[in-house]
Amino acid sequence: MDAYFATGGVATESAKRLHVSVRTVTYRLGRVKALTGYDAADPAHRFTLQAAVLGAKLLSWPAETRRSTT
Repeated sequence: MDAYFATGGVATESAKRLHVSVRTVTYRLGRVKALTGYDAADPAHRFTLQAAVLGAKLLSWPAETRRSTT
């Protein structure tokens, strides 16, 4: 979401920054909408999503350290 917002909501540019396909970005945006009910393309929803992303960054969420898979 952060990369998507940083590019002004341009999926192709977000994909380039994330080194993934455009389809991956649009799939993930669809998953965000399905899980949260917020659509990043809707200006009212976009504000809420951006606030959530900024809050998560301020809280360092998710934590930098993760469990080892080994």
